[in-house]
Amino acid sequence: MVSKKSTVFVLFATLLAFGLTLLEGRKFPASIRLVYQPQVGTSTTYELEVKASAKLIGVEKETYPAVPQESTTLSRFIFSDKILGVTPQGIIKEELTYNDVQLEMEVEGRRQNLSFADKLKGKSVLMEFDRDGRVVSVEGLDLFSEELKDLSVQDMYVQLRPIFPDRELKAGDTWDNRTESAIPIGGMLIRTNVKENYTLSGFKETANILCAVIGVDLEIYTTGKTVKKEEGIDVDMDMEGKGQGELLYAFEKSRLISSQIGFDLKSRIRSSAYREAKEIEMRHRVEMSLEEEKKGSESIKSGKDEGARVE
Repeated sequence: MVSKKSTVFVLFATLLAFGLTLLEGRKFPASIRLVYQPQVGTSTTYELEVKASAKLIGVEKETYPAVPQESTTLSRFIFSDKILGVTPQGIIKEELTYNDVQLEMEVEGRRQNLSFADKLKGKSVLMEFDRDGRVVSVEGLDLFSEELKDLSVQDMYVQLRPIFPDRELKAGDTWDNRTESAIPIGGMLIRTNVKENYTLSGFKETANILCAVIGVDLEIYTTGKTVKKEEGIDVDMDMEGKGQGELLYAFEKSRLISSQIGFDLKSRIRSSAYREAKEIEMRHRVEMSLEEEKKGSESIKSGKDEGARVE
């Protein structure tokens, strides 16, 4: 004979399972149209950390003593993303403000602060993007370099968020995006081609927020040519590589929660300053982590000798 207590337990378990099934159905839709449609006035603070390492290949230190065998650049940005407005056509205007910036370079065990970081603190960039995430205008890039002052958005690769396709998606669906850019930096014209392949991997809940899990594979090809000689030296380079990562997008709140991406790259640099070799070759590893800011985040400083501040 089944006891009353057992009957109540079975009934409770059945109701709980039924409730969880309904909850799961709410959490994980069979298909979804991913779009950006944030509310005006909302603001999110992010922390972006970038670690970029480079290693010289096949060249002895004595050959080019001025070229470091290994170097690492560490960057940390705390910035706020405020939604200023949305047009009837769905164009979203946002303001990105750099609240705190730390840039450091470590060369052969010695770490140095880069003073360029101080020039960015408190500065803002205005961007406009559409419902699919494509940037349509940017203002304020001259904060980084006067050479970027007159660039149009068609000339550059500016992408802080994934691009969404104009269709419904189910878990396992894929879509592509390709971008070309041309940016003048330090007397060189840098052209970059990026191919992105996205996959809607599924859904998950994080911190009580429902998110789409998006995988991304990237292919990058960059070339650089001297357009204005500095000290009479010609330099040209090419770089190629691949990367992959994962992004969490809160589709009910229309905001990116996190992005983790890593790249492995190989570059070849040719210069009229190199006498013993026609070119030098380097391998690079870049790791990027973007997350909503955690309270009490630690500095990127690790207690090593910080050295001097570099202009």
